[in-house]
Amino acid sequence: MLKLPVNRFGTWLLLAIMIIGGALAAAPAWGRFVLPEEVALLTAPLIGVFIFVPAFVGLCTLVRCRKCRYRVFWHAVARRNHQDGIGWFLTAAHCPECGEPGP
Repeated sequence: MLKLPVNRFGTWLLLAIMIIGGALAAAPAWGRFVLPEEVALLTAPLIGVFIFVPAFVGLCTLVRCRKCRYRVFWHAVARRNHQDGIGWFLTAAHCPECGEPGP
């Protein structure tokens, strides 16, 4: 996974932060089983959104091809079909702009 010519550590870190934020934002669906109700319905989702949004923006602006500096994650979410954008991002082996292969 993640064969694109990008900084893998930074990308995985931002993806992990985004997933944690998304899980917290979805706390109204699962949180009442493990958290107090007011936390599950208000506090956790707000914290999740405040974590998710900067991570998503960071992925869109900072994940770039090492050769041509093309925003590869932005390409995945904005230019690809919404059903396969993230899947493409995780499995693509070449930059869509310049064709640079990943290491």
